[in-house]
Amino acid sequence: MNLRRHFSLLTGLLLAGLLVGCASIPEGIEPLPEEPLTRAEVLADTEATMGQAVVWGGVIAKVENTRDGTRLEIVARPLNREARPREVDQSEGRFRAYIDDFLDPQVYEEGREVTVRGRLDGIEEGSIGEFDYRFVRIDAQTVHLWAKRPPPRDPYYYDPWGPPGYMGPYWRPHPYHWRHDPWRYDPWYW
Repeated sequence: MNLRRHFSLLTGLLLAGLLVGCASIPEGIEPLPEEPLTRAEVLADTEATMGQAVVWGGVIAKVENTRDGTRLEIVARPLNREARPREVDQSEGRFRAYIDDFLDPQVYEEGREVTVRGRLDGIEEGSIGEFDYRFVRIDAQTVHLWAKRPPPRDPYYYDPWGPPGYMGPYWRPHPYHWRHDPWRYDPWYW
């Protein structure tokens, strides 16, 4: 009897741990297309891919508000299993997402990560600086703005007085408060 109770408790805890560890895709982005299209496939066969649903993401490069809505220019990046853009130094090109609503440029600022769900709406000629570029145009139905990633932390704790128990010729207890006097003899100064 006691063994059965412990086994059921352990099973319940394991199931709860598995549920907590499951990643979820933001509301409005689901369901993901079964065979995701790439920018290269769209550029190769624009007519066949027109109107197909896509879920693409990346980093905002430019935000422009017009009378009809907002245009986001996005540097495409591969998505992870949560449909969030990965932090990689590679780009899958750029695309433009058109939204019917107003998006505040102070919130949707350059460098923020977004995931867009929408339908392909053709190719648009534009430029990046002085370089002519062909943008894939998406009529966006949902735009998910991701929270900013926290800055990386140093995993080590550094004591403000230096390593414990170490004294030697190359260590001074307060290096920023000590002033070197060239006329004073210091046996540890070389």
